[in-house]
Amino acid sequence: MMEVSADPVPLFSRTLGNESQPDLIILHGLLGTSDNWQTLGKQFAESHRVHLVDQRNHGRSPHHPEHDYPSMASDLLGFMEHQGIDRASIIGHSMGGKTALMFAHDHPERVEHLVVADMAARAYAPHHAPIFDALLSAPIASAADRGTIEDFLLERLSDVGMVAFLMKNLRREKAGGFTWRPNVDVLAHHLADVVAEVPLSMNTLPTLMIFGGASNYVNTADLDSFNTHCMQLETHRIEDAGHWLHASHPAEFFEVVSEFLAN
Repeated sequence: MMEVSADPVPLFSRTLGNESQPDLIILHGLLGTSDNWQTLGKQFAESHRVHLVDQRNHGRSPHHPEHDYPSMASDLLGFMEHQGIDRASIIGHSMGGKTALMFAHDHPERVEHLVVADMAARAYAPHHAPIFDALLSAPIASAADRGTIEDFLLERLSDVGMVAFLMKNLRREKAGGFTWRPNVDVLAHHLADVVAEVPLSMNTLPTLMIFGGASNYVNTADLDSFNTHCMQLETHRIEDAGHWLHASHPAEFFEVVSEFLAN
């Protein structure tokens, strides 16, 4: 067994498919969970043993004071070791895409296929602060119902789709009130780490960069960088898709990624 980096977090996962199939790990983005990928996961499970993973400080995985890509890559290695997975294909969206790139840089021998969904390796300008300000100030401890919190978020964010996505993270407490399932305080503190650059080294891994034509997360320079570093690169643009391309265009996403994984 390969030695795992110090202090990995034991990740929660949902497994679909059977052991005779090749392994596929799917990593969600910031404030997402494995729940977001269940529909596509069931489709991928027709040909793979699918592991829908909650990254640290998200979903049902443990909270931890550190949140950066070396740590999340270490978590992923620990997960594979615990599951007895020698090699796996990895799909990573947004923050999950950067985790996948970090892992592929550190442990290329453990990656079969790499799918990066609407994310580049470069650093991004911080842009999540309004979302976290709203989450941290929401009256979750005193609210009598979900509608009160939803109205609060809508008033501050004015984005129905974003608020619906955030509300999936709300959990009712038996003693009353609600809590956020993700570790909002730590994530807010580490936003600079979430948007930080990850290394993109020269490699021969079969890599698919799939991105939204209406998204501003991937530009021509990003594609040029991937093309320079990835010897077996495929790219696909989903014309009308934004950043959440797997949710808005699931059929095209599944068709393109499935064909890539089958090669």
